[in-house]
Amino acid sequence: MDSELMHSIVGSYHKPPERVFVQSFTQNEPSQNCHPANLEVTSPKILHSPNSQALILALKTLQEKIHRLELERTQAEDNLNILSREAAQYKKALENETNERNLAHQELIKQKKDISIQLSSAQSRCTLLEKQLEYTKRMVLNVEREKNMILEQQAQLQREKEQDQMKLYAKLEKLDVLEKECFRLTTTQKTAEDKIKHLEEKLKEEEHQRKLFQDKASELQTGLEISKIIMSSVSNLKHFKERKKSSKVCI
Repeated sequence: MDSELMHSIVGSYHKPPERVFVQSFTQNEPSQNCHPANLEVTSPKILHSPNSQALILALKTLQEKIHRLELERTQAEDNLNILSREAAQYKKALENETNERNLAHQELIKQKKDISIQLSSAQSRCTLLEKQLEYTKRMVLNVEREKNMILEQQAQLQREKEQDQMKLYAKLEKLDVLEKECFRLTTTQKTAEDKIKHLEEKLKEEEHQRKLFQDKASELQTGLEISKIIMSSVSNLKHFKERKKSSKVCI
């Protein structure tokens, strides 16, 4: 009889009770003032059972607990769905950021390679200009030696002019030729000096450009190292997030 009473009143979560008694009463009031609510008519023996009031209270408590558990389960499912969506969004954002950093890393490598090529080309041009400058200096020295030789010849002719008046006109004519040649060589020397000056300025400009390329290459190298550090940090953060997520799943 007791088991039938328990089944009819309490039932189970998967199988509702056959009869449910919900009796509203106030503590400290006599039992004759209690009015049943939503009662299913049953035997007077069950209604007058000394455990009926406790069973009804237990049933109400159990129903409230079941309701709370259902609410908690629904809330937990909603939280799980929200966490799943946030995790998917974070994963997508992390993948996009990783792709962008990979592209930036490749662009830095490409720029570094281009700068290296330009720097090598500038160094080659500087070497060529240095050779041209050396050649021009040797040419100027040769012109200077020729000029000195002509001046010596001119002085010798002048002495011969003083010694031999008879050969004056011939020597003067030769002297005029030598003076013209001296003028030509002087002009050539001036042109060579101007060319040397131009080459020196160009060499300074190339040296300046090479220094700029070296500075830019150093900046790119520093940016590349910073990019590597950031990528390593992102990878460590991703590994930490995965471990944290795994820990939450285990919990």
